[in-house]
Amino acid sequence: MAQSRATSRGRGSWLLAGLALPLLIAHAGTLDVVFDGDTLRPVMPDLHFLTGRSLERLKDARTVVLLSQITLLREDRVTPFRRAPQRFYVSYDIWEGRFKVTIPGATPESRPGLTAAQAEAWCMENMVVSALGVPPDQDFWMRFELRTADPKDMASIVSESGISISALIELFSRKPDGEPHWTMERRLRLADLRRSPARRNW
Repeated sequence: MAQSRATSRGRGSWLLAGLALPLLIAHAGTLDVVFDGDTLRPVMPDLHFLTGRSLERLKDARTVVLLSQITLLREDRVTPFRRAPQRFYVSYDIWEGRFKVTIPGATPESRPGLTAAQAEAWCMENMVVSALGVPPDQDFWMRFELRTADPKDMASIVSESGISISALIELFSRKPDGEPHWTMERRLRLADLRRSPARRNW
């Protein structure tokens, strides 16, 4: 039976995270997964991250940095065998009341003129992990993590070669300190997932 969990956790605080479970389920819903060609993509229509403190920062003309990480773990729920980090820079045009999302990199990609719902959806569309090489009849776990990051943290996370996995893991293990932070998990088996068409473009 598929299982899902939503937690907000600091380093070594799995017990406390379990106590916080009902609160975050109410805000984020459950973790669904789309088998999208050769990738897995989390789907959480009830998860809204351009709200509250993040929205206040955006309306103060500050850029919000979103960091996501999808980790595939073996059946023991401990041993990772694949990670897929991603980062997004979100800004807000106070005159138009619209959002702009940029995915940096060698070939940056941007989407301006978005509503909050469209901006969140486009971010989620771009949080994927490869399923290549995963045995279809083998159980494994997907862990989805998302949080905002202080721009000053980015210097230690991103280098010329890309995102530092070790620095990202360390960041996600920190106590959130009031920053929005979501962690959700689900047990999966590829053979149980229906393949979906390739993801749409905005």
